[in-house]
Amino acid sequence: MNRLVRFVILSSTSIILAYLNYLGLEIVGKMSIVICIVSMSPFIIMVLIGIPKVNPHRWFELPDDDVSANTVRWEDSGWLPLVNVWGVLWRPLLNNLFWNLNSFDSGANFSGDTRDPGKNFPRGMFYSVILVVFSYFIPLLIAIGATDNKQSDWVDGYLAVAISEIGGRWLGAWTVFASGISNLALFQAEMSTDALGIMGMAERGMLPKIFATKSPHGTPTYGILLGTLVIVGMSVADFRDIIEMLNFTYAISLLMEYAAFIKLRITRKEVYRPYRVPLNTTGCIAMVIPPCIVTILLMLMASFMTYIYFAVSVLLGIVLRCAHVKRSNSRLDQSECNDQSVEDTGSDDAEDESFVIS
Repeated sequence: MNRLVRFVILSSTSIILAYLNYLGLEIVGKMSIVICIVSMSPFIIMVLIGIPKVNPHRWFELPDDDVSANTVRWEDSGWLPLVNVWGVLWRPLLNNLFWNLNSFDSGANFSGDTRDPGKNFPRGMFYSVILVVFSYFIPLLIAIGATDNKQSDWVDGYLAVAISEIGGRWLGAWTVFASGISNLALFQAEMSTDALGIMGMAERGMLPKIFATKSPHGTPTYGILLGTLVIVGMSVADFRDIIEMLNFTYAISLLMEYAAFIKLRITRKEVYRPYRVPLNTTGCIAMVIPPCIVTILLMLMASFMTYIYFAVSVLLGIVLRCAHVKRSNSRLDQSECNDQSVEDTGSDDAEDESFVIS
């Protein structure tokens, strides 16, 4: 597809979806439920049809030793490339796993809009993790076990081909349609959480107050606008590069979240929490060590270009933050000067009035 046409299609679609997000979380929530049913249906049918065709021996076949042309771009140099070890392309594998199974922490941004968050929020997170993991794991088991394919066959979009072999072309077409619909739901969920996070930062003084502005629908107007501009700007980049760059940035934020979680458990024990992890401090530390190790491993596999992207992003953030703080301090000083001028004027008027009376 022509790059200009691709950019126009992606950017216009992003703007339309962002407008739906602007209309309110209730619309996003109801739409997400419908999309979940539509997107999961072909995989459920495929699993039911494919179970009798599964040959478990295929699950344990060793992967190919060769690296296909479609994955050669992942050989970009880095601290720990591990492009092809034991026949496994570790960099794309871990990046795709991380990409598809992350952002559960973003659900906390909706806790303020949840009824009885101490009960409903952990229950919703528990079931969502199980649903997401099994929605990936089970269809892949069936697709691998019920079809005769090689590792090199598994390129972008091959799952639809495998499902067509199992259930027919109609099911493969339905899978492609469901995949597109699920991407729309992912866009809406990610846009909502990011915009709410930006609004929360603005309310705490970490970003300009304008980002705390809400629309008549109760949604963060400028947070959605900022997210849309970023998405439109990145739509010209290669998707695999975007995955690795965003994963790296998200990995840093995860490590900071884990550190903040432990620090607050130690220093702010008395703070009321709608839901409290039922572990002591030692148990909490032990709980976050494994994900920290995996997260650091993923970062070490990143290409040097990803490190450059991250460094530029951090520097840009520091510059914008310093400019915001300087502007806020300038406004505060100006406000104090105005208050002092008013007090001095009031004092002079009082002295003049006292002189006249005397």
